[in-house]
Amino acid sequence: MQFVLFKTLENYEFNKLGWPIGFEPVENNPTIEYYILENLWDDVDLFFDDGAIDEIAERCDSIISYGEDDYFNADKCKTLLRWIEERLLKPAVPRYKEMLEILRDYCRRAIELNTGVYIDL
Repeated sequence: MQFVLFKTLENYEFNKLGWPIGFEPVENNPTIEYYILENLWDDVDLFFDDGAIDEIAERCDSIISYGEDDYFNADKCKTLLRWIEERLLKPAVPRYKEMLEILRDYCRRAIELNTGVYIDL
């Protein structure tokens, strides 16, 4: 699982779903910043056990699901950011809170840059 922040959308083409075509989340790609979750299945389970994925999918009109990824453009990041801020007001285990804070930061930056965030579960 990973979160990818697009710093720029220059040199990317988009498919009919609005996803950037041909990006690779690799270390030396200056157009992105990414965060790879450390304990893959445990981290993913925190999102699912909380009901976050269903909530995000519904609010953001997303296909995100277990084993599915999605790209959230700046508009969808605004919706996702509202959900994250609401969720952070509730109790959460430290690891889950940390991941939500990282995703919140990526969404904020994507909105400012008018780019997007890719989430791969």
